Amino acid sequence: MDFEIFISEKPQDGREITEIKGLPVFKPIQVHGSSVYFVGRGRKKPPHADALVTDNKGLWIGVLTADCLPVFLIGEGAVGIVHAGWRGTLKGVTFNAVNYMSRFTRVRRAILGVGICKACYEVGKDVKVKFPKEYERCFIPAGEGKFLFDLKEANRIQLKAAGVEVIADMGLCSVCNNDRFYSYRKEKTDKRTLSAIRIL
Repeated sequence: MDFEIFISEKPQDGREITEIKGLPVFKPIQVHGSSVYFVGRGRKKPPHADALVTDNKGLWIGVLTADCLPVFLIGEGAVGIVHAGWRGTLKGVTFNAVNYMSRFTRVRRAILGVGICKACYEVGKDVKVKFPKEYERCFIPAGEGKFLFDLKEANRIQLKAAGVEVIADMGLCSVCNNDRFYSYRKEKTDKRTLSAIRIL
């Protein structure tokens, strides 16, 4: 299945993008949760959700990030997009999105977008202790009760657990590439990067 991905870059603020190439962009109200919402044909109000799925060729589905990880999901006749910060990851948002899509299509592959890399993402023990033991390898001790958290690996774990075999990584960190993308950690900004996908 053919699809197209769009990622906004500075100085453009992803929050202000309402259409790409003449097609509307559907964005959820993100709540760092695990809810998945299906975007069908009707015009709907933005849902409180952190993952979207659609089979509609007439629109883009997108999420806003400034360090959190966008995960693109490609199925047969459908696509998905996930907003995964540590809270959403803890709640299993990526696993839930694949599980939801798998009811009506096989998720052939996933692509990890622009998000904070493991070298830049320091968290406290308070975050580490919330995660079950299967995520142990995602935390590297950084001294003084701090850990470097591999958000991408944590989401890879969920993708594999949900049956996705092909997982690509764009290799773009929002902090390392702060000249191109917004990073809340680096610049405490309200502006966001828009990551969107559509079916061609």
